[in-house]
Parts: sequence; C-alpha cells; structure tokens
Amino acid sequence: MADTRTSDNRTLHVVGEDDSRVAANHLVAGAVFLVLGGGLELLSLMSLRFADLFPITYGRLEPMANLTLMIGFVSISLIGGIYYVLPRLTGARLKGSSLAMFELTGIAVLVLVGLLAIGFGFGTGGQPFGLPWWINLPMALLLAVPALVTIGTISDRTENRSYVTLWFVLGGVIWLPLLYLAFFSGDLPSLSSTAVAYTDVFFSAGFVTMFLLTVGTGLFYYTMVRELDVSLASRQLALVGFWSLGFAAVWWGTAQLMFGPGPSYLSGVGAALGLAFPIGALANAANASLTLEGAWDKVRDMPALRSGVLGLYLAVGVAVMAALAGFRSIASVAALTGFWQAIEYTAISGVGTLLIASVSFSAVPRLFGRELYTRRAKPFLTLTLTGSVGVLVFMAASGLVSGYSWIGGSNSGAYVDVGEGWGAGLGESVETMMLIVVGFAIVTFLGQLAYAATVIGTVTQGKAATQEVLVAKDADDE
Repeated sequence: MADTRTSDNRTLHVVGEDDSRVAANHLVAGAVFLVLGGGLELLSLMSLRFADLFPITYGRLEPMANLTLMIGFVSISLIGGIYYVLPRLTGARLKGSSLAMFELTGIAVLVLVGLLAIGFGFGTGGQPFGLPWWINLPMALLLAVPALVTIGTISDRTENRSYVTLWFVLGGVIWLPLLYLAFFSGDLPSLSSTAVAYTDVFFSAGFVTMFLLTVGTGLFYYTMVRELDVSLASRQLALVGFWSLGFAAVWWGTAQLMFGPGPSYLSGVGAALGLAFPIGALANAANASLTLEGAWDKVRDMPALRSGVLGLYLAVGVAVMAALAGFRSIASVAALTGFWQAIEYTAISGVGTLLIASVSFSAVPRLFGRELYTRRAKPFLTLTLTGSVGVLVFMAASGLVSGYSWIGGSNSGAYVDVGEGWGAGLGESVETMMLIVVGFAIVTFLGQLAYAATVIGTVTQGKAATQEVLVAKDADDE
C-alpha cells in the first residue's frame, strides 16, 4: 500500500533562519571532517602496509580516523540532516536551535581534542576510539542533545500523520547516546577485558546499523519523495527495515569475537540475529527501487538520488558479507583478520558517505539559496563507489587468506599462530593485496575530496537560486 505524500508539511510555506543555519552548519562541518578523517584513514592503511615509514603507528592512526569519520563526519552530518527535515515534516520550529549549535561546537571541539589526546598517547588503546574518560563523558552528553531537540520538535508537531522518516530519525537519535553509554561503560574498572572487547564491537556494529543506516535511509526516503514528488512505495517495507536494523542487526558485531573467551551461546545468537542486517538492508533497497519505478531516467541526472540509491545497494552487499561471516564455519577464518576492517571501512566511507551525500546534495542548495555545484558531484559518485568496493573486496580477501594461512600453518605445525609465529600467516600474496587496498583507498579519498568540494563549492560558487525559508502559517490562514 502506497504511502501518502507527506514528505513536506502542508502547514508551512516555502524554516526560520535559525533553523536553516543550524542544519547548514552541521552539513558543512561534516564535509570538512570527512576530508580530515579520510586522510587519516588513508594514512592508517598505508602505515599498515608500510609500517617503517610513519612516525605514528597504525594503533594510533586507526582510532584517530575512526573518531573523525564516525563522530566528526557521520554523526554531525546525519544530525544536520535530521535538523533539516524535522521542521518540514512536523510543521514546528526546531526546538532549541541554540542548544543544537552548542552541540555542534562541542562535538567538533571534542573530536579535535580527542585527536590530540590519541596522537600524544593519552588514549586507552581500545577500539574504535580509545578515548580517555574525560572526553568520553562530555561526548556522551553532547550526543544526547539531538534526541532532546528531536523529541521536543516532534512534540510540537501539527501534522497528524507521521511520515516514516520520523521513525528512522527518532530511533537513531535515541539509540546513538545509548550506544555510546554502553561503549563508555568499558571504562569502568570493574569490567573484565572480555566485557570491554564486547562493548567495543557492539558499539561499532550498532553505530553502523542503529544509527548510520537507520538515519541515512530515513533521510533518503525524505529526499526521494521530495525530489520526485512521488509517494513512498510501501510504508510496511520501511518499517520492516527500521525494526530489523534497530533491534537485531547489531548482533553481527559479536561474530568478530566468536572464538574468544565470551559466552558460548553468543555464537548462535549472533549468527541468527545477524541475519537481520541483510534483511533490513534488502527491505530498504527494495522499497527505494519500487518507489523509483518509472523514474529511473530522472535518477541519472539527479546526484542526490543517485547517491542514495548506490548507498542502499552497497549496504546490501556489506550486510550480506557481515551476516555470512557470523556463522562459525566462516567466522573461524575471518575472525581477527582484515575481513572485519573491510566491512567497517566500506560501511563508513562507502555507504555512509553516499547516504549523507544524498541528503546534503538536496538540502544544501535549499538552505543556502544556491544551485548544486555539480562539477565534482559525478566524479564523487564514481570515485567513492569504485574505491570503497575495491577496498571491501581486496581487504576482505586478504583477511580470508590470512585466516586460512594461520589455520593451515597451525594444524600442519609449519608455524604457531601466536607470538612471533603469528606473522608467518602474512605472506607475499597478502602484502600484494594490501598494496592494492592502499590504491583503492586513495581513490576513495579523492571521492571524499570531491564530496567536500561539491558541498563547499555550492556554498561559495553555486549560482544564485531561490532559498527555501519556511515560515509557520498563522492560525487564520489555515
């Protein structure tokens, strides 16, 4: 059953200046952090392949890149997208614009301070960030601000029926601070090292499924029906994707520690519930495809729609690989290898960037009154998709080769799989594939530069166009 066209609230004219500024600043700041985080991610992969060339080790560069991309880019950008759609879907002014600006400034400062802390050795060495507690605590508080703003805005809504995007963004902003609190609990001295390891992988997996994909998909649903003025194909499919990603898909994270000292029942639970990841991704991709039926010729000429479609399709591939590796037969090879890093890299730098670009390419022109700077938009799509898929394929393959090599060497007695013998599993074939990975990472970074050039170029060089300013109607006009 088709959903009604409620991508815009009809009690609003073509948002207040403060509301627009908040959303716009988040999207522009996110683009800047993407360049910084993409450069750090590239350096971390290069340090993994050429360990002797870098004064800062992979163990520090990788958490620095994770912090910048996950919090600085993904979180800030998606929060900006949420602030963009909320007034348009609710008919209410953004609740607490000044608080939202404080949240943006606070998160940006904490990310920069965190980079310095990790770089100078004040981090804990954990994953994915390894931040000290005095940064984790205020970060958890600031990440709860979008939930307050969102709930406050929705509580003032004038629209009787909720468009599905509101479910996705409301779930995402509530789950994000809860995930971070679970991750922050790893700093408690009473927790065992095993429990800390599970909080780390639970946060990484939950960030991808419960926040990035959930909010990114919800924002694309809005972008899709807004750009084409069509109805969403199926509200039911959207809700299947929402609940699958929100309450089960996170369990694919435990597969990374399947053969560790944790509870044995987690292997079965993780394998079964991890299947919700591809189910949710497939439901959302299918819903988008059905909605775009008959309009594919328009998609080719609209970077916002192309970005979202490619992001959802790539998410299906990532989800299938993550779910399959949750079964013991594959996990016995993939665990503790570059396979899982390939999954997380592509989820953040590939899927995340494409879904964020979808809402940014649609929102930034309207917020700034400028036409989209398309000179870098098409190269962005090609470079990002090519680079992220290349990293996914070759890094995952290198992880599987390493896993098989370690198992074979250990079983045959050729070498041991602990201590100095651990490195024997990294032969020339793995080194060659990691060199190819670095090449594709460079391609991805060029795509990230193209994204930032598109967003910032729209603000500084885009041709003047009609700026969208929403003003609430007076009661007498309704």
